[in-house]
Amino acid sequence: MLLNLLREKFDFIGLGSSGLYSNHLRRALWRHRKNRDLAFADAIGSATVELFIDQGNAQVAALRYYGLEDGMAVYDLGCGCGRTAQALQRAEWRGLYRGADVVDGLVAELKRKCPGYEAFVHRRPSLVANDSSLDLVFHWSVFTHIPPEDCYLYLEDTFRALRPGGKLVFSFLEMTEPQHYQVFESRVRRLRNRKRLRLPDTFLHRDWVKLWADKIGFADLRFTDGQEALLHPPMWQTVAAMMKPA
Repeated sequence: MLLNLLREKFDFIGLGSSGLYSNHLRRALWRHRKNRDLAFADAIGSATVELFIDQGNAQVAALRYYGLEDGMAVYDLGCGCGRTAQALQRAEWRGLYRGADVVDGLVAELKRKCPGYEAFVHRRPSLVANDSSLDLVFHWSVFTHIPPEDCYLYLEDTFRALRPGGKLVFSFLEMTEPQHYQVFESRVRRLRNRKRLRLPDTFLHRDWVKLWADKIGFADLRFTDGQEALLHPPMWQTVAAMMKPA
């Protein structure tokens, strides 16, 4: 009962993630207090503003490969300060954009940069969307920071919110990928040296993603290696794409 009360009062994702990432954002804003754009870029993992822009453009290119078109209703889960949203705006994409994140400051920045897009704070493992209302759901490096159980809940609710024929595209870390394993090694080194881990990192496996997709009802599951550049720009993390059957 106590666990349920804590869930209801604090919300596990908000308690476990939003506080950590709000502090992370505050530190970035202080470090780069003379360069607001760099502060927000750094807060979501882009070392420079130029890299922030390039990564956003690559994300839009990947989404176009997986079916993004004008006129679609899209949902950007873990939208951050709008790396993808700003790239969509630069590309003059036209459609219904909704973004959600657990950090108030990041959402406020997205709304400042992209006033024509809808963005909001949401801290539960669900989508704020009606049944069968979305054409495309995407998220970059969200499943890298939450427990597998929450990953499953997000997948389950994404299926509910997608229209028949709608698609889900997301990225994740794999322990078996050499470049991803370096993240694990760095975390082990910090613990070995009795240093605190800064932020959570979660590793998934393709077999898990396939199992979850099958159980939920997704079809046409495809993976792209993080360094693969034949179909779209390399995304560094592994990309999974799947569809809600029509």
